[in-house]
Amino acid sequence: MTQGGSICVLVVEDGNEYMENLSRYVQGPEYVQARSAATAINVLRSRRIDLVYLDMRFDRIPVSELVGDHGKATRDHNGDPERGWRYLQNNQGLFILDALRQAGFGHLPVVLAYDFSREQRRFDFLRATWPGLKWVSDAATAKEVRSLILEGACSYR
Repeated sequence: MTQGGSICVLVVEDGNEYMENLSRYVQGPEYVQARSAATAINVLRSRRIDLVYLDMRFDRIPVSELVGDHGKATRDHNGDPERGWRYLQNNQGLFILDALRQAGFGHLPVVLAYDFSREQRRFDFLRATWPGLKWVSDAATAKEVRSLILEGACSYR
């Protein structure tokens, strides 16, 4: 928790949807926004953050700002560089998670905006590396999102 007891949430997304919806419907926490892994790491180095709210798909930022190995993604997609970029865009949240861990922020609780309800094994694998990870689908209610944020941020104290 930040000084004065308020919760500060870093919203990492390539648009404004989560920032706008959280600010409007999940009032109470302070929200700070970042649009890339590099910006998120800079924010985390400059101020106290209690929880990261992370989008999975990043297709509205320049590909130069994506993290992840494009060469490997291209090789894994039959040498097609466009498919490699799409793979990085579609899974950017996971690459950002890895970048945050490598930068020393693996202890932070994270709510990943992605529906893992049909991918429990995938989520369990991610939780093994990132114990404070939770997920939320876009269909979640404001009450459910608020509960995840408060629970995650309070567990971090």
